[in-house]
Amino acid sequence: MGLAISLIVTVLEILNGFLNTDKELIKMAKTFNANKLQVLIKIVIPANINTFFNSLKVNIGLSLVGVITGEFLVSKAGLRILNRIWWAGISIRLSNDRSHYFSSSCSSHL
Repeated sequence: MGLAISLIVTVLEILNGFLNTDKELIKMAKTFNANKLQVLIKIVIPANINTFFNSLKVNIGLSLVGVITGEFLVSKAGLRILNRIWWAGISIRLSNDRSHYFSSSCSSHL
């Protein structure tokens, strides 16, 4: 799930960066008889290193959100069970706190 979320975003960001590479640099390389592989390795990839790392930074967060969401939705153990135990404990504590509050407030008014 996390891979599916981050892979699409990363591919689109890198494609956008490749398409927005400076056209004058590519034209200059072709003037010096550079083939497509040389243009890619020497101009396009170095110009988009920052875009690549920035998209990875964003996608790490998206992947974590996707993995945690998937764990909550389909898991029979793990985070889903811990979540149920947590909320059950909170509701028990809240019900105990309220009953204690009401019983002590009622006895003090008698």
